[in-house]
Amino acid sequence: MKISSTLFLSMFLITAVYAEKEEHHEHVGTTNIKLNYEILDFENSKKKTDGKRYGVEIDQQSNAHHYRVYYERTDTETTAVLPKDLEVNKYALKYDYSLNKKNSLSLSYINIDDNLMKETDGGNIYGIGYKHKALTLTQYLSDYDNFDVYQTDLKFGMKKKFDKLVVKGGVIGKYIHLKNKDSNNFSKKAKTDYFTTGLKVHADYGDYHASAGTYMGTRVFAVMNEGLQVQHHAMEFKESYMVDVGKKFDQVLVHLRYAKHNAKEIPIDNDHVKVENIAFDLEYQF
Repeated sequence: MKISSTLFLSMFLITAVYAEKEEHHEHVGTTNIKLNYEILDFENSKKKTDGKRYGVEIDQQSNAHHYRVYYERTDTETTAVLPKDLEVNKYALKYDYSLNKKNSLSLSYINIDDNLMKETDGGNIYGIGYKHKALTLTQYLSDYDNFDVYQTDLKFGMKKKFDKLVVKGGVIGKYIHLKNKDSNNFSKKAKTDYFTTGLKVHADYGDYHASAGTYMGTRVFAVMNEGLQVQHHAMEFKESYMVDVGKKFDQVLVHLRYAKHNAKEIPIDNDHVKVENIAFDLEYQF
């Protein structure tokens, strides 16, 4: 706890001093519709074998208002340890309001519909954030029946342009605290506190896009993707690595993503689980 707090405070001071340029209004006046399809593969898991994920996002932005609506469906084949295959639906909303060019506020919400994991089925995740220039502070509350998860995200982003090449970078710290974790076997073996750091670099050159990212440090029940996704199963993610390539064709943007995670299934104390994701995104802007 003390180490995590020190790292978090250090990161805050460093990013506050070196914050240079905010990313503001990437697609003002347009609406984006994004479809994604993802293949999941689990290695050394005692509960899951493979799965598929489908998602659709509507993203609309004006000068002061930014609305995002996201729906996600995941079907996962399971082993004999579980009585049936997993079917999960998630519904997410996010709203950003720009006070001016340097300051903005955000609210987010996720609801979980899980046919198997009763401990997190019906869970509600609330988020509130404040952004000043390149620095964003967001607080999340994941409200489950028997336990709660408090998560604080501190993110610093910057953007540089070199002729036709635009480079964006971001670093994020996630501090996660579990309350009443001992009230049920689902979260009982988890730690009380977690801290993880993420780094991402994105490059645009004309109509071509590429990015790479990583998370180092352990996280559990983490809210991800700026409050639009949540990892609601009892699995610790220790390291994550991601790459992404894409190309824009007029009003259509195509992306191919790959991610690999090292994880642990907490309730059954099963370490050395590897999760691989291959995803295809199709985005239309109008």
